[in-house]
Amino acid sequence: MKKTAYIGCLGIIGIITTEFGVIGILPQLASHYDIPIEKAGWLLSGFAMVIAFAGPAMTMLFSQVNRKLIMSIAMGMFILSGVVSAMAPPFWLLLIVRVLPAILHPVFISSAIAAAIQAAPPKDATRMMGIVLGGIAIAMVTTVPFATWLAGRINWQAAFWAQSAISTAALMAIIIALPPLPKAGRESWARRRPFSATRCSWPAA
Repeated sequence: MKKTAYIGCLGIIGIITTEFGVIGILPQLASHYDIPIEKAGWLLSGFAMVIAFAGPAMTMLFSQVNRKLIMSIAMGMFILSGVVSAMAPPFWLLLIVRVLPAILHPVFISSAIAAAIQAAPPKDATRMMGIVLGGIAIAMVTTVPFATWLAGRINWQAAFWAQSAISTAALMAIIIALPPLPKAGRESWARRRPFSATRCSWPAA
């Protein structure tokens, strides 16, 4: 069923917007907090490091949790991150709320892919996975630059509000339209290694 794949795609758009949307506003953040741009860059680097180190373990830890539940929790964390960030908290708190959602970043992506494949006939599995992962490309050419544009047009807080709005839309879609999708079984560490290795290479791109 394409609906499940499109919901996963929307969720990934929200996640990627939150992850990379901060790049274009780093100079404004550095100016606001009166810190070097290198220190502000930890808002992106810290996010990537949490994914790299916690991602595989968290994916295995939540392998028995209902996919709809864990996807909802993940989107809720991204919404909370955006809302708190938009309130211009102290930099140490901004850093914390920025990196916390990264714990469930790979969990959401793997769950969204698995849910889309589970809801579709086996012959459509590859196409459903492509729809879900298409959210990465969509975000990189639409919502990520849009967040930067908003920051220049209004202020940097507007970028975080936009990120929260996208994640909220994804959460509502998950709650309303996604059926309960229990995990079929515990997934092995070996199956997660290729995914984590691929994801860890993104920050260097």
